[in-house]
Amino acid sequence: MNRRLLWMASAAMIAASGQALAQTAQQPANQAVALDEIIVTAQKREQNLQDVPAAVSAVSSEQLEARNVVQVTDVVRVSPSLTVTENTNATGNSINLRGIGTFSFSIGIEPSVAVVVDDVALLQQAQAFSGLNDIARLEVLRGPQGTLFGKNAAAGVINIVTQKPTKTLTGSVGGTLTSDGEKRVEGMVSGPISDKAGFRLNAFYGDRDGYIRNLNTGHKLNGDRSYGVRGRLELDPTDNLNIALTASHTNTKTDGQVRTFRSINPGAVAFGAPLALSAVGLTPGDDNYKIRIDTEPKNTSKQTMLNGRASLDLGGANLVSITSYQDWRFRFLEDLDTLGSPTLLNAADPTSILPSGSTAGGPFHSTNFTQELRLVSSGARKLDYLFALFYADGDSDRSYARGPNAATSWAATASTKTMAAFTQMTYHIGEKTHLDGGVRFNHEVIAATFVNSTPTATPPANNASCLSVCSGKAKDDHVTYKVALRQDLAENVMAYASLSTGYKGQGFDISTGFNPGRAAKPVRPETSKAYELGLKSRVLENRVQLNVTGFLTDFTDFQAQGGVTQPDGTIVPQLSNVGSLRSKGVEVEISAKPVRALRIDASAAYTDATIREFANAPCYTNQTLALGCRPVGASNFQDLSGKSLANSPKFKYSLAGAYDVALPSLPFDGFVTAEYTHQSAVMLDLLGTPISRQKAYGVVNASIGVAGRDEGNYRVALFVNNLFDQHYASSLGYTGSSNAGAVAQLLPRNSKRYVGIRARMGF
Repeated sequence: MNRRLLWMASAAMIAASGQALAQTAQQPANQAVALDEIIVTAQKREQNLQDVPAAVSAVSSEQLEARNVVQVTDVVRVSPSLTVTENTNATGNSINLRGIGTFSFSIGIEPSVAVVVDDVALLQQAQAFSGLNDIARLEVLRGPQGTLFGKNAAAGVINIVTQKPTKTLTGSVGGTLTSDGEKRVEGMVSGPISDKAGFRLNAFYGDRDGYIRNLNTGHKLNGDRSYGVRGRLELDPTDNLNIALTASHTNTKTDGQVRTFRSINPGAVAFGAPLALSAVGLTPGDDNYKIRIDTEPKNTSKQTMLNGRASLDLGGANLVSITSYQDWRFRFLEDLDTLGSPTLLNAADPTSILPSGSTAGGPFHSTNFTQELRLVSSGARKLDYLFALFYADGDSDRSYARGPNAATSWAATASTKTMAAFTQMTYHIGEKTHLDGGVRFNHEVIAATFVNSTPTATPPANNASCLSVCSGKAKDDHVTYKVALRQDLAENVMAYASLSTGYKGQGFDISTGFNPGRAAKPVRPETSKAYELGLKSRVLENRVQLNVTGFLTDFTDFQAQGGVTQPDGTIVPQLSNVGSLRSKGVEVEISAKPVRALRIDASAAYTDATIREFANAPCYTNQTLALGCRPVGASNFQDLSGKSLANSPKFKYSLAGAYDVALPSLPFDGFVTAEYTHQSAVMLDLLGTPISRQKAYGVVNASIGVAGRDEGNYRVALFVNNLFDQHYASSLGYTGSSNAGAVAQLLPRNSKRYVGIRARMGF
């Protein structure tokens, strides 16, 4: 898209809004000004956000649109304790809350942060990175949520609620164009079929150019093409029965993600060849958006979800049934070595050539069936209650092939069957004192098979890996609970104290190097215990909302991904239990509406997430004895006790504002939005590799536009992402070979400035 046209349109809109600022004073001064009430389902029932004794960030569809939140990775801007660690494909991404997340290569390990869509948890966290569309509300629940949401919510939940059918016929069509080559269209139509049925149908198509230039081919990488459709049918066959049926499908193809060189040491070699040959024509650095690779990566994600929900009003209680099925297929091919040619000169013998590096790839396939049955009290009563039963049956398959160097080939399956019973009750001790409590019993059975098809000349010694087939099976029972006491201090002011526990189930470390030992002894469950003190308030006639939370959470047997360097220089992934972690800190969220035209949202978090005990952690590449890498038997280890967790900033804050500009003489009004998000320096590698440090940075986003006065009429916004072009990496690590000759970085799309225009017209 022509950047000059975008900047000219931006200047015109700024001039128009500036002229209109004086007209804003003509708005009636006596109109009521207040923040809208926020209804959430954080406790599996509809409640006012300010009555929930938990740390919850809730963002409406209007706020998501105003702040251009279109991917899960964008949610970090609206929740104070959320970070996302991105990797070369979605299966290596990690969503972290209060410093806690799960990074694992294994299909047999579940995340610490659950992603829930319309009351259904996704089996694999990678499924969440397919984009957000037609969202009614997004909630971020911080701290253990296992009592209500299950065993994969030890650190928190991202709860996504999609839009419902409307009572009248409505529709919209919209589009987005950006200076970095994104073209996206989306549409929606919704309304009644009869007085007892309604529907909603939405679809989208997106095509975005990449932003990393491959000098070998001239292609742009890290782009994607995606489409999706979702349909929802709601039926009211009787006055006390509601049935909602939802089906959705998304398809995303990505050219990446690829890493670029941040630095290359002089004379560095990779697989016997000079690494400098792969850097011809580019300048390594934190602003390097060029690469030279021989194999261009391809990722494809296809996801189908079916959901049926039935609610029967029994008079004083509702019986709710939720049945779901999800099918996710993912295939990837990536270049592991970031080398520029399939054949490179042999440094030891210039007359010969060597095959360069390695590629890796293979398909994933996950299916999951769930059934939940709830009995939920309704109406005002002394004791509110929820009783529920839950069942899930999930299966995942994966094949993996790497070569030609460090050739590896295997196929594996992982399955999990879960049965649970849980309850939560609220006892209103008095008019201003309330006691909340809940408990969950969870029973699960897990199993895994691993077929090693790696060609080997001789069998590995001491069962170092599976010769052909390894399999394992395990079961576990666990109880989690939560108790909270809340006190109404004044009208719209509530304080609470809570104790909650979380649990993430045991799992098999299914990755290269799987052996009979791993099959016989899965990684132990991860458990957590959290203490919270909170204050929730609305003051100044509901113009200001202030929520403050202090928290301390202890994790035991935290499941952490590391790696063991082999004699040939390759790194074999290894999952292990960290002894214990502690995450503590303070979170503050403020929303204010000082005048009708202005809304301000601010959030800040201080998070101290540290490893309390991890005495036998793997050493990072090139770590010496002087740097803490000590020999223990035939292996080398380091002590990470007291170190900070990866991608856990001590300080993170954001400030956002939206200002509506009245234009009485025109058929539309204007608006201006701006936000600034800042985080302190972090280490992006759990093992503490010095080069993985990402310095502190801040990003400014802004938009300006016009909107029709009739609700749903039209809206046009010109926006800029990363106004000051602040570059930052979402992962950093050594690449090339075991001599740490180069540092590779993954630069996300939002680490670069781009501008765009987004329009929507409704009826």
